[in-house]
Amino acid sequence: MPEKHSHFKLYNESPAYQLFVSILIVAGVGIVSMIILIIAGIAIFDSDMSVLEKSGAALSNTDSGFLRYLLIIQDISLFILPSCIIMVMMKPEFARRLDELKLPLLKEIGLVIVLAFCIFPVTSFTGQINSAMHFPDWLSGVEKWMEEKEDYANSIINQALFAPSFAMMILNLFIIAILPAVGEEFFFRGVLQKILIKLFKSGHVAIWVTAFIFSAIHFQFFGFVPRFILGLIFGYLFFWCGTLWMPVISHFINNAVPVIMAYIQGMEKFNAPSDTPLWKLALALPLPVAIGLVILFYFRNRSKIIDRPEITQGDLI
Repeated sequence: MPEKHSHFKLYNESPAYQLFVSILIVAGVGIVSMIILIIAGIAIFDSDMSVLEKSGAALSNTDSGFLRYLLIIQDISLFILPSCIIMVMMKPEFARRLDELKLPLLKEIGLVIVLAFCIFPVTSFTGQINSAMHFPDWLSGVEKWMEEKEDYANSIINQALFAPSFAMMILNLFIIAILPAVGEEFFFRGVLQKILIKLFKSGHVAIWVTAFIFSAIHFQFFGFVPRFILGLIFGYLFFWCGTLWMPVISHFINNAVPVIMAYIQGMEKFNAPSDTPLWKLALALPLPVAIGLVILFYFRNRSKIIDRPEITQGDLI
């Protein structure tokens, strides 16, 4: 006779059902917990949601604290908490630990760090191309809406990036680099990608679809292409390594470097438009791309099917 708590497991359910329940958990647990924490934050900081509309210059110290608080509870409520619940529910009754959280080897961590820095020239090059894209006149309304969303997202990021002290920069690393890296990788790779692998019966299709959703959900359309590329790399790191800490490390470095550079350079210089010609960015691509591909192929070749029983031999080709 099955144990009563087995009703709360998703292990033997169909991937469509797993996806449906996961969305319900994110919507239910995520939104409810976020509302509760927002109400608590309004009382604690004596502020309100209007901080999201203010410019950086108009923010008081209390408003800045409340803004950072909102970013913290967003990652915890919408990503980390629901993802942990779902990953536990996806485990069979006899599972004693989450295999996707196993610690990688020190050598592999070093390779991922090198890979993360090799990605920067690629995202810089594709980002400059992406930001210069324009829609035809008949889609000018859509382009204007996208520009407004982009400007709004950038204003929030800039307000959070401002760090007048080293201590504030460390706090920003926690808010902008650590929490999003853990939360987004737990959800997109640890939950969504794993379910889509079963749904599509293809690791590659699942990785590309997850990367598309990962990029689109940020609502920064003029940075869609570089973020999509990041999603692919994070997805394949998890797919081939079997541990979420590999994409988490790469994601952390991608977010941490801008935080550190903004502190070192100052916000005015950090936000200054790049005057590097596209052809110079292209010349800087071959070496980091070659190194990055070598590292990715290393992880691909060392991957073991036995580590991920839900993946077939054809998925690794």
